[in-house]
Amino acid sequence: MHTAEPPAHQEPLKVSIVVPTYNTGKTVLTGLRSFLAQTMPRSEFEVIYVDDESSDDTVALLEDEISRQGAEATARVIRAEHSGWPGRPRNTGTDLARGEFVHYVDDDDYLAPEALERLYARARETGADIVIGRMAGHGRRAPRALFEKPMTSCDLRTDPALLASMTVHKLFRRAFLREHRLRFPEGRVRLEDHMFTLRAFLLTDRVATVHDYTCYHWVRHTDGRHNVSYRTIEPGPYVESIRRVLAVLDAPDTCVPPGRHRNRLVAKWYGKKALDRIAGKRLLDQPAERRAEWIEAVGALAAELPPEADTSLPTRLRIVAALARHGDHALLEEQARFEAGIAHRPRVESAWWREDGRLTVRCSALLVRGKGRKAAPLAFLRDGERRVLRLPPRVAAVQEAAARADFAKAVRRSNVRGQLRHREGGTVLNLPTTWRVVEVPVEEEHERRGASRRLWARALRERPAALFAKLAARLPGPGRRPDRTPQDLCTLRFEAEFTVDPATADHGHGLEAGTWDVRFQVGCGGWRSSRPLPGHTIDVPEPTGEQSGHSEPTGEHAGHAAGQVPSPRRRQEAGTAART
Repeated sequence: MHTAEPPAHQEPLKVSIVVPTYNTGKTVLTGLRSFLAQTMPRSEFEVIYVDDESSDDTVALLEDEISRQGAEATARVIRAEHSGWPGRPRNTGTDLARGEFVHYVDDDDYLAPEALERLYARARETGADIVIGRMAGHGRRAPRALFEKPMTSCDLRTDPALLASMTVHKLFRRAFLREHRLRFPEGRVRLEDHMFTLRAFLLTDRVATVHDYTCYHWVRHTDGRHNVSYRTIEPGPYVESIRRVLAVLDAPDTCVPPGRHRNRLVAKWYGKKALDRIAGKRLLDQPAERRAEWIEAVGALAAELPPEADTSLPTRLRIVAALARHGDHALLEEQARFEAGIAHRPRVESAWWREDGRLTVRCSALLVRGKGRKAAPLAFLRDGERRVLRLPPRVAAVQEAAARADFAKAVRRSNVRGQLRHREGGTVLNLPTTWRVVEVPVEEEHERRGASRRLWARALRERPAALFAKLAARLPGPGRRPDRTPQDLCTLRFEAEFTVDPATADHGHGLEAGTWDVRFQVGCGGWRSSRPLPGHTIDVPEPTGEQSGHSEPTGEHAGHAAGQVPSPRRRQEAGTAART
């Protein structure tokens, strides 16, 4: 291993940034430049790049940029022998680190200007072993709920909230890493960061967040060349990695006893990492041969887990788990085609700007199947207290799958939110939202959807019994009764209202300059999607010097919003242009 010479002085530093690199190319400079632009003085942190024997110009690009910026005392590049994965380079960087804390960053990601300053201050303020900075996703979904409020002493043993952020892009106290001998698995091991992070979370009850500033920008490039983990995933080794993650729950120092909380932890990987691979579009996007491999690998894992492991899965994945154990590939593919068409369709009922500069939006959404005019409301059968999803007939014939199709509890636990997404920076803010779920008879919803659905209403008027009998025949067998009416079939409409105050929307601070898209998120039973409300945006101009008053809103439907706008170092007043 060849290393760049470390700085002559050996005083302890506040933070060591550790970055594994491999054939990253010029995109590696985005991260380096973001590090060297930190508000924390360069003398207080270091950047350690560990290159996994790149065959391109990654190392030369880094060394040239470090020299050009005169940053030799802050950043260095270590040339390591090829290992094929980020684990060993991260371990090497950790061994060489001199900071009180270590922050792991991927080679194509970058930090916001105040990230290190805020993360370190939060760690010292709370005494945390781990600090998680708010993230923005670029081409990928970043966690959101974790940053809705400040957290100072999270503990995964009592609260599953930390499951939302299992990647390693965090600030870790170096003494904590040494004390518990926390290391990354080396070699080609999928989910190596999850193994590391789960173990770390279970070894401390002191995890804090920076919730009101976007620290980490998480990037996915579409060319698939920038990170080794973007390569094609082999089902067998991937599921074996899931087993290794779950084994952490049985290790002597991180053991989680059987029970409801353990089931919730297991569901993170069993559900989202395994079962979700054989559901919906994710399965259908695979070639036929690869689909079979995924179904076999996940089916084997499902057979190993006790039935109570299903209890914390979202309802849609309980159905998939039953089919995985049943073992019929054709039925899993049929269910995947059924699920792939499910989405929510938002609609703005009204939106208006108040005199005090706040925007209030009332909107609704339906769960539907299909696209465009062919989309139809997702139908449920009301059977006493049960709300049974109308599954494809052959799937409904599998008793275990039909028994898990009751969405009544999932409907009660639905999650509905108004959101803002910063178009330029990727930050997503959840807004306080009031909402309700309304059960609407299927035929009533068809009538409400206008003239293009009148044939449905006409059919119901002319031959309701025959039409309903045809629909009922496609429902799960248990509970089917001949005396039911069309009113027994319902769909779900989510009705919500939220208010945006641009002056305080970011946890009491003003919105960052740029365009914010107003969005509506619906989650129910494991289906979760966030969609923009077309034509509804909030434009926040850049602050202009000594500006202290409010500029006039602009746009075809200008509102009266005005508020505080965060600059890289401070919040300054600025006007807000609104389009609704």
